[in-house]
Amino acid sequence: MTKLADDITVRIGGEAITLRPCLRFAIRLERREGSFSSLSREIMDGSLSAAVEIVRDHTDLSDLPQRILETGVARLANPLLLYVMALAGIDPDDAPANDHVKPVKQRRDTPFSEYLASLYRIGTGWLGWTPTETLDATPAEIMEAYKGRLDLLRSIFGGKDDTIDKQSDMPLDDKFKVAFGSFGTTVVKRGRAA
Repeated sequence: MTKLADDITVRIGGEAITLRPCLRFAIRLERREGSFSSLSREIMDGSLSAAVEIVRDHTDLSDLPQRILETGVARLANPLLLYVMALAGIDPDDAPANDHVKPVKQRRDTPFSEYLASLYRIGTGWLGWTPTETLDATPAEIMEAYKGRLDLLRSIFGGKDDTIDKQSDMPLDDKFKVAFGSFGTTVVKRGRAA
């Protein structure tokens, strides 16, 4: 089950700061040079500027760079990486399953910006949310609401679940490849325990 509205809380300068991975921030950070893969690499390399760029949208702390340095960029790496994954609509605890409906069947050469744009179209089109409501929702919330809308339409008009799922399913592996492909990631298949 995809986690919904899973905010991430970090402590910086003695203050708890909640990082909400909503579509608004996903779109902004995806537009950076190198998109999410570059941002992830910078976080793992201990980049102060990457940490500041993520956190600044969620706080009005003065001297944010200095406070992050005092806290330690390395201590923030794990929550910041989880935040970037949530922005990409990826739940690290989520195993590939057939019960997840995705809005767009993405080809591997499709830019991730198109996936985020499809989430916006779903929120404002299919779901009838305002642009602000859509931009304030997380990718997981948009996808679950979309799935609920499809379930409603199926119950009213009939139809098979498999038809829609096969046409619109994007496996978790493909999400990783699209979001973090240029990062040089590889998919490791888990072996069966003996």
